[in-house]
Amino acid sequence: MKLALAVGAASFLAGFLLYPALTSALARRRAGQTVAVFAPALHRVKAGTPTFGGVLFCAIAVAAWLVVDRSREGFLAVFAILAGGLLGAVDDLTNVRVLGKLGLAGREKLAAQVAIGIMVGVGLALSGFTQQYFPGLGAPDLRAGMIVLAAFAVVATTNAVNLTDGVDGLAASCGIVVLAGTTLIAAMAHDRSAVVISAALVGGLAAFLVFNWFPARIFMGDTGSLALGAALVVVTSELHFLWWLPLLGLVFVVEALSVIVNVTAIRRYGRRILRASPLHHHFEEVGIREQRLVAMFTGVAALATLITVLYAHFSAGRIA
Repeated sequence: MKLALAVGAASFLAGFLLYPALTSALARRRAGQTVAVFAPALHRVKAGTPTFGGVLFCAIAVAAWLVVDRSREGFLAVFAILAGGLLGAVDDLTNVRVLGKLGLAGREKLAAQVAIGIMVGVGLALSGFTQQYFPGLGAPDLRAGMIVLAAFAVVATTNAVNLTDGVDGLAASCGIVVLAGTTLIAAMAHDRSAVVISAALVGGLAAFLVFNWFPARIFMGDTGSLALGAALVVVTSELHFLWWLPLLGLVFVVEALSVIVNVTAIRRYGRRILRASPLHHHFEEVGIREQRLVAMFTGVAALATLITVLYAHFSAGRIA
């Protein structure tokens, strides 16, 4: 646990010192966010806020791995961060530079996410992380099926985190809570690489949140959200808890499901179930302020994370 605290504190300090310079540099280069026309009216004032903020907490996590760990297991998480971050950066650059486009086309992004997921799955399978604990079944060896599961998990998780990143401080707050959970589980399992990556991301995200809290001075962009989603898949897989990621990341799951449900209802029945989606936009439309909304969602994330950590604690030693 001392390692986690040291890495987290150092990552927070680095981010806290560097984010003002990054924010100024992005503002000078006019790397501002484009707001979708279907976003709540209150979000129009956010147009032009610097994006690409995720690049720094991703860089901090990679630097922590290079300085403290440098293991093959840690490299899998670093690869996921870099691959997800690179895809997100291309998407953000398209958003900023191409007039009238909010990012890459859906099919292009999906194809890239699947490719990243397959590569992550192959890496996990070759490294021996094919046993994933499932309640009542122990930890069956998925073998090559791990590649399929990881690919699906990467696509689902990166999109879910990305959809959650729509209110100042929301994705960062929930991400900190979830990654704090993986840090605790990794510490209990004595998994050094998972501790280093998780703690570094917690520290970097906490520093980012200082500048992303309402009213945000910088956004993480797809650069950050896609990297976080991919990293979560690798870290939970290395801890043999990939099947538990939907509970651990409950807020992300609900946000994604709210979009699926609302879009399906509109297309099939011509009516909305929610006033807007993802879910946080629905709450904004009914009059809940951003700060209170973030507190509510983070509270739910904390409860789901606590349940997952407690389960991991009481099931310690059962996973091969």
